[in-house]
Amino acid sequence: MFGFGKKKEKKVIADNVTEADVKAAEKDLGMDKMPSGMKETAQRMMSGQFDMNDMLAQLKQIKKMSNFSGLLKMVPGMSGAVSAMKEKIKDGSVDAQIKILEAMTPAERAEPEKVFANAKARIAETAGCTVRDVEHIIKQYTKMKQQMAMIQRMGGMEAVMQKMQQGGFPGAK
Repeated sequence: MFGFGKKKEKKVIADNVTEADVKAAEKDLGMDKMPSGMKETAQRMMSGQFDMNDMLAQLKQIKKMSNFSGLLKMVPGMSGAVSAMKEKIKDGSVDAQIKILEAMTPAERAEPEKVFANAKARIAETAGCTVRDVEHIIKQYTKMKQQMAMIQRMGGMEAVMQKMQQGGFPGAK
């Protein structure tokens, strides 16, 4: 009658992902210290709803953050990527990726698999790059999306982190 003794139902964010899973992953990845826009993008990534609009927002946040390397060092296995990320920011590749993504329409960023040759040519011309560069960023996004789906199939980020800490992945210790 008053709800005493009833079990609280877990809030499900996406298939097999509960709010508790997301909060645990946030803590493991140090996301509780992230700016809110980046935190929301990371949550969408973990729930499998990540699209190129989120990728654009993420790149803009990376560009804004002055100490992104400190955040990357908190993620297990990512400390080696810090120097590579600093190089990419210095050499302007992040700016180039932002230009390409901004040259796309929001609908194209939401469904990049529907971006065909004519649209790729228009995007490349607008961004001042080649069609190959546009195809590369779409391929990069597709790969990220596949990796996020794989993490979901493995039980979410928390399960992956536990396996990494236990040495369950080849080369991870």
